[in-house]
Amino acid sequence: MDTIKFNEPFLAGNELEYIQDVFAQKHFYGNGKYTKLCTEFIKAQLNVENVLITDSCTSALEITALLLRDTGKEQEIILPSYTFSSTASAFARAGFKLIFAEVNPKTMMLDVDDVKSKINANTTAVVVVHYGGYCADIYDFRDICDEKDIYLVEDAAQAFNCFIGGKALGSIGDFGCFSFHETKNIHAGLSGALLVKDNNVIDRATYIWERGTNRQDVLKGIANKYSWVEIGGSFYPTELQTAFLYAQLEAVEQNLAERKVIYDEYNAGLTPLKDADILHYPDFQDDYKSNYHAFFVVFNSEVDADKVRELLKENNVHAYIGYIPLHSSPVGLKMGYSADTLPVTEEYAKRVLRLPFHNQLTLTQVSEIIKLIKGCF
Repeated sequence: MDTIKFNEPFLAGNELEYIQDVFAQKHFYGNGKYTKLCTEFIKAQLNVENVLITDSCTSALEITALLLRDTGKEQEIILPSYTFSSTASAFARAGFKLIFAEVNPKTMMLDVDDVKSKINANTTAVVVVHYGGYCADIYDFRDICDEKDIYLVEDAAQAFNCFIGGKALGSIGDFGCFSFHETKNIHAGLSGALLVKDNNVIDRATYIWERGTNRQDVLKGIANKYSWVEIGGSFYPTELQTAFLYAQLEAVEQNLAERKVIYDEYNAGLTPLKDADILHYPDFQDDYKSNYHAFFVVFNSEVDADKVRELLKENNVHAYIGYIPLHSSPVGLKMGYSADTLPVTEEYAKRVLRLPFHNQLTLTQVSEIIKLIKGCF
């Protein structure tokens, strides 16, 4: 069998044309024509007011952490251990204590009850991760955070252009962080975006984004002095990246339509195994529009997951485990955690298998993958 790749970056078609326009404009460093076009596109697409284009989702998370940090105060955030390292690193670097919570094994996203049990006087925020194009129990977490008067951060790295009840994921929390890494549906090689709900906070976010300066105020004529006003960083991408990204954004609905066909083929083929309780994966909530970022399955045991992964590998199909839990990683262990701190996360993380999913994947290839998986049982 020919190799079936796990991921192939999407190309919309106009990327080079827009990059050539950047050369014609002779404005390369960032925050120019294409950064503004991307910003306005995302505002309109997601129906939000405040967007900052960043060089990565990691940077969007780091800006959020700097906004929430009260230096000298003991602060904690609650987050899943089943996530990418950036979710944790952004807050750890800013001086937050990380409190890892369990996942719901049905969804591999944060468990509401475990989060509730871990909120205390030092809790500043809950960081919810939307995994694989699915939606966490976001409105439950919104209610909890409102009740406890703490912040809700959405790590929506995999959830750009997902909506529940017509509301974009990333816009329900106080902050929403997106990734446009080439492994995501829409990308710029490497880029991201930050959504800020509170109009009173966007100015501070912009200062941090602009290396801690009030440069944008000076350019707008609001201030006449260029000053260092926040602890910031170099968090925005070049115009070459945003020109590429703008071409991708223009094709976002085409991208989604193509991915839905692939998702539906996987779902139709694997539903019999799901009904037979051989594996499971989440269902979409009512009134939910996914971006169909990924297709992952959770087996009944680590043995089953490894068996399928090895068979796929033998047949040149690249399928991978999900995340290795952060709490039992080398850094997590240094923080005082151990593997048995989160037994549910530790157990179910070993059962997850992510299947190949990209726009170049053919339905014939999907059928071959499904046939191999069924052959294991």
